[in-house]
Amino acid sequence: MLSRIVTILDVVAAGGPVVSRTEIADRTGLPKATANRIVADLVGARLLQPVEGGVGLGIRLFELGVRAEQRGLGLRDAALPFMEDLYEITHETVQLAVLDGIDVVYLQKISGRRSLRLDTRVGGRRPLTCTGSGKLLLASAPPDLLDRVRAERGFVRRTPHSITDPAAMRRALATIREQRYAVDDEEFALGTRSIAAPVVHGGEVVAALSLSGRADRITVPAAAPAVRAAAAAISRELTRLRPTGARPR
Repeated sequence: MLSRIVTILDVVAAGGPVVSRTEIADRTGLPKATANRIVADLVGARLLQPVEGGVGLGIRLFELGVRAEQRGLGLRDAALPFMEDLYEITHETVQLAVLDGIDVVYLQKISGRRSLRLDTRVGGRRPLTCTGSGKLLLASAPPDLLDRVRAERGFVRRTPHSITDPAAMRRALATIREQRYAVDDEEFALGTRSIAAPVVHGGEVVAALSLSGRADRITVPAAAPAVRAAAAAISRELTRLRPTGARPR
């Protein structure tokens, strides 16, 4: 039952302001009667709200999200000043992302008029194997995560540059671990390059900071040191705000 609830919430979250009950049944593969019953329960719990033409996300999800942010590491708040600094010196898109299952999820994004328009959004998900942040997080995760990605989704081929060979992916991840940054060189979108560096807390990689833009504007020798420096500054700020070993609030 819980997995069905999560699936329905994911469908509504990805579907825009309004998703019809028929769309929910179609996208989840649930019988229409079952989907309608669960939707009714979620409306009753204020996790969904009825709107003309279907349902949308409910106010209770917003309330829960605010509480989660207040009780968490404060990662976004710690990172934001350094993300703004990185944007000001590059005028390229700066993003903060974390690992969730076999996806990378974006927590924060800063861009401007001069930045390349990227098909990403706060709260959005992308594959691990063809994004800079995703490969950085994958390289920092236990080795069995790569096997899980391969079994559940495979290595997504977004462009001719995407890495789809398991042996090549392992070599790429080994290089990332050695150099402490990852590069998406037109692997997710042609003409786009992304460089990601680790944000560390308590000796573990907790997030990835990335700089993305046109491949002819972003060069690794020039951009990688700036991204690594910003990620290191965020790591120090996290340690200051939440010293290692501090009891969770």
